[in-house]
Amino acid sequence: MKNIILTSLAVFALFSAALLTGCNDDPCKIISCANSGTCVDGTCKCPLGYEGIHCETVMRDKFIKDGGIWNVNEDGTLSPITQYAASMEAGDKVNQVKIYNVQNNIPFNKTPVIGTVKNDTITIPLQTITSVDGTAKIEGWGFIKGTNPLDQHYYQHATVKFYYVITNSIGQVNKYGYPDEGVPSIWSK
Repeated sequence: MKNIILTSLAVFALFSAALLTGCNDDPCKIISCANSGTCVDGTCKCPLGYEGIHCETVMRDKFIKDGGIWNVNEDGTLSPITQYAASMEAGDKVNQVKIYNVQNNIPFNKTPVIGTVKNDTITIPLQTITSVDGTAKIEGWGFIKGTNPLDQHYYQHATVKFYYVITNSIGQVNKYGYPDEGVPSIWSK
């Protein structure tokens, strides 16, 4: 009799545990992640270059949206206060952009500055580009901020505050808030 009661209790305990475990819903069951994103505990983990609740947005799009044309205001440590237009377009990788006319220097169009985007930050790794004087080295970073108070359109109106340094072929260094010298370059659209 004692064995029957113990066996009954053990079967009841196993049945109850199976029933309770079966009731736990998988938090990823109703989540659909785009662009090869993976659901973990009900949240999409996005692959490189994507963001959003469901990984539905390409990060670089905020930099290249509406043609990627930017109005630039800058004042470098060697250059005077300048206003000009620059542009960004999609790079070769999903997290890259190509930046044209940096420092109002049309020959940069031959070799664009390559920037890497992660969230709201764009990083310009050290690279050599074509300049009026031959070649130049550039590196820096920038942060984008939406300026639409109603936030109705994804970064349709935005500013990027760039911190960068350009060293020309004869060693002259022009800094734009980089690292703490000069004034950051302000790009707006």
